[in-house]
Amino acid sequence: MKRLFGILALAPALSALLLLPGCGGEEGSPNANDGEPVVAQPGSHPFQQHFDAAGKEFGVPPALLVAIGYTETRLYHVPGENSEHDGIAPAFGVMALRGEALERGAQLAGLSVEEVETDTLANIRAAAALLDAYADEMGFDRDNLGAWAPAVAAYGGHTSIDAQAHYVHDEVYRLLQEGIAAPEDSGQLDLLEPNPEASPVFPGYAAQTGPAPSDAIYAGAVWRPAPSSNYTAGRSYGVELLVVHTCAGSYSSCWNWLTTPYPTNPYQTSAHYVVNESGSEISALVDEKNTAHHVGKSWQGYPTNPRSVGIEHGGYPYAGANKWTEGQIAASAKLACDIVKRHNLVRDRNHIIGHYQPDPVNRPNDPGTDFPWSDYMNRINTCVSGGGGGGAGTITIDSNNANNNAANARMVAPSANWVSSTNVAGYYGTGYWVAPTEAISDGANFEFYLPAAASKQIWAWWTSAADRSTTTPFVIFDANGTKLGTVSKNQQVGGGAWQSIGTFNFTAGWNKVTVSRWTAAGYQVVADAIQVR
Repeated sequence: MKRLFGILALAPALSALLLLPGCGGEEGSPNANDGEPVVAQPGSHPFQQHFDAAGKEFGVPPALLVAIGYTETRLYHVPGENSEHDGIAPAFGVMALRGEALERGAQLAGLSVEEVETDTLANIRAAAALLDAYADEMGFDRDNLGAWAPAVAAYGGHTSIDAQAHYVHDEVYRLLQEGIAAPEDSGQLDLLEPNPEASPVFPGYAAQTGPAPSDAIYAGAVWRPAPSSNYTAGRSYGVELLVVHTCAGSYSSCWNWLTTPYPTNPYQTSAHYVVNESGSEISALVDEKNTAHHVGKSWQGYPTNPRSVGIEHGGYPYAGANKWTEGQIAASAKLACDIVKRHNLVRDRNHIIGHYQPDPVNRPNDPGTDFPWSDYMNRINTCVSGGGGGGAGTITIDSNNANNNAANARMVAPSANWVSSTNVAGYYGTGYWVAPTEAISDGANFEFYLPAAASKQIWAWWTSAADRSTTTPFVIFDANGTKLGTVSKNQQVGGGAWQSIGTFNFTAGWNKVTVSRWTAAGYQVVADAIQVR
């Protein structure tokens, strides 16, 4: 989901800011103070020379620009594509400029909006020009790094004093105090050296967050309740889905927007949780007993919000723009594991979904093309300690091994007679295998591991169409290779949902369900997914 874009009033004095001329030199000159170019030092970050040049031109500490840029985007030039929240302008560049702030920064720096959107130096210069204007208006001592805190808060554009304080104290100035290490094996110098003396002159939290109101909230989260305008009390369905999002903005800007009441937040959006970029903090915004407003489209024929818990992540959904950190993925998977256990959710990609799945037109990238789905699902499965399906002891085997937990679920690649397809909607995961019927031993094999002998239910998922076989054979084998039975299913109906195959007594080891081609000719059989319960 998204943060509120543009600069919102922090106080009447800030709301009265006008477009002020940049100070420190001639407009448009990247080094107008003395005309000497700023040259990147060997081993420095590729953008360091831009931060140095913009800081020199507008009289803004370069370290402050780096800390703000890192807080906003982790120093990736985000492309400003479609937003996660309706009514919110997209962010552009390393400094995440958007809406009114983007236009104003461009004018102050003597640049076009397009230049600020596409060119990294122009983007950083526009951000520096904004901070320069705030410094002129507020009249603080520019040589005192801590005195810049109100200007930093104005740049963040948060509506609540708690979010402003978090942005200033826990994000930007924490980076200044602790420093920013260069990525391992990058060959670069550290982005920022630690400066323990960088203490912000800015109020702390106006009100401490209270305890969570119920046991339907993750115990490891900070309780920052959304206003009642942003969620629906209670649920009209039981929880059966977990929806993963990316904020398209920084952590504090995300929970700030989702806790902003109507009418400032006209779309009354919310989510149950937001995970920060490092995984060090999770905000809980809506009690899981209530319905958060995070997905506007239905999933598999039923409304999504009443059936789901929503997890937002600080960062951006664009390819390459968000390097998912180990900390963030680990923290999110631990949170997801807790939700799955408490609600006994099915652990597959039909029940743990991205926002793009119910809304592929408006949210095609959310939570991002780089989101590590296979790793995420494996972490959840390992945490729940039951395998790749629903409650403990349930395993799901997808036709795409990337979606499986290799420890106990695998799809054996079928012969060349089977074709990978996504032609018919309603498939599980990312697609399915399909092959023509023929009196031949050439099945598609779904294998699952059991540590001990057990009686298990077998369920199957397929896509339905008029060319499907009405007698598709599902052949069941135990780990010793003994055939336990054959069940024929009509695949012209029942697609897009789990269908029962039967209950069988399996042995310890790798058992198998084969979708066979050996039935009446002239049809197609589908091998999509198998679930063991």
